[in-house]
Amino acid sequence: MKEALSRQFMDEALIRWEAYVSAGQPRTAAAARIYFVCLDSPYERPRWVVHESANVAEATRALAGMNEDQLVGLLAKATALA
Repeated sequence: MKEALSRQFMDEALIRWEAYVSAGQPRTAAAARIYFVCLDSPYERPRWVVHESANVAEATRALAGMNEDQLVGLLAKATALA
């Protein structure tokens, strides 16, 4: 099965988001971040969370297997980019 490199979903307010994994710096706190970008509003700042595995392949598999509720939950925990 081919895994998606990004996922699109809607939050509770019916705002569309795209989630994707970025490699960052291996073996650092910036490794394997999942980023969220709002597709409906340019005023929503992008957000991110670190995947617990710190591994890009694992984070990509996890992202591909998440349902919309899981994505919304992860978005709620995300930190806005400065």
